[in-house]
Amino acid sequence: MRLNEIYREENSPIQRADGLFWDIDKIFSGIKRVMRNVAGNKVRILSIGIDSWSVDYGLLDKAGVLLELPRCYRDPRNHGMLRELTASIGLDALFARTGVLAEDITTLCQLLATRKQTPALLEQAANLLFIPDLLRHWLCGQCATDFTLATTSQMYNLQQRAWDEELLALLDLPSRILPRVFNASTVLGCLDRQLQEETGLGPVPVVTGASHDTAAAFMAASADQDCAILSSGTWSILGVNLTHTLPSAGIDPRRFGYEGNADGSLRLIHNVPGMWLLERCRAEWNRGGVECTYDALINEARRRINFTGRIDPHWPGFVYPESMLEAIASYMRETAQPEPRSPGEFTRAILSGLAESYAQTLDELRALTNRKLERLVVVGGGAQNELLNELTAYQANVVVSPGCSEATLLGNVQNQLLAIQTFQGTHGSCWS
Repeated sequence: MRLNEIYREENSPIQRADGLFWDIDKIFSGIKRVMRNVAGNKVRILSIGIDSWSVDYGLLDKAGVLLELPRCYRDPRNHGMLRELTASIGLDALFARTGVLAEDITTLCQLLATRKQTPALLEQAANLLFIPDLLRHWLCGQCATDFTLATTSQMYNLQQRAWDEELLALLDLPSRILPRVFNASTVLGCLDRQLQEETGLGPVPVVTGASHDTAAAFMAASADQDCAILSSGTWSILGVNLTHTLPSAGIDPRRFGYEGNADGSLRLIHNVPGMWLLERCRAEWNRGGVECTYDALINEARRRINFTGRIDPHWPGFVYPESMLEAIASYMRETAQPEPRSPGEFTRAILSGLAESYAQTLDELRALTNRKLERLVVVGGGAQNELLNELTAYQANVVVSPGCSEATLLGNVQNQLLAIQTFQGTHGSCWS
């Protein structure tokens, strides 16, 4: 399969006085710009699929109006919501129902923050749509989600394979706003007529099925049962594919959780704050007039072999600090390690910390699954980071196999092809 990149744009949350938000209008404008570009170049499009990060959402009123910009999962108002949630439900009971990794950023925790701070929004809301769902809704008018997103929300019962309405009732949250869940690659509808005219495209099918970017990346990873998979990007998601859940007694929900794959299977994963840590440092250096390309940083870090400091990527001070450089320096002081003095040393500290976290996670996964996990398939942008791969191979005693750097995109395309083939096999073609 050959992938042709047409357009790429940086996407960062916007800070306002009342919180941290996503500029969803800018994102949608970029999608329309791409569609006009494609139509103008006379490229025939078979389908449109959207994937993104999970847990974040938009709330629409009865008229379909977005009530506020979607909040970013890093919004400070989410801090402490897991503690409040587990005080009501209990961590083990919550995990038995939803199987989700226990973090403040889940959709459930975000909704609890909304109920606590802006309850009028929930009263006005008619539909909750995750980020890809919201964009698809604007493309084709459908309100729906898929298994890969629903399973990350902490509101979906993995055993019942349905929204956990009992759980939501216990927490005084409305289940009426939750969308229909599709459990496989599906054609939702065709591009809205107004958008057909605006972009110059015809009635192109809009597809769901692998809307969570991690699900798309895992879909594209070629890995057998004795391999672990690492989706390495903004986050590092390390896990294994499973056909069913494991006995919950041995799983610490603060370390591991389940997420859904596009085919209805599961993956047991651990989330590690990934290259976002280095990206924040790089942004600070660039603002200070120090141009730092990734290649230059990796090369300099490789030369800093004698620098022994390393971070713990899970340290709370790294969640969304005003200065990542100062946060790392503060962590080093707190843990009595040498402070990094150059971009190369900062980079070495981050990569060494990530590799150590991967090694610990792999050891835990081996114990939980009774698998040897002698090979680690790395996909995403981090697959190209040779130094991180080398540090991981050494720390984790594993063979690292770099995979597709655009695995999310590849998995998205594979999902679209499955959806189109399934639809044509059932209904025949209804578009030109």
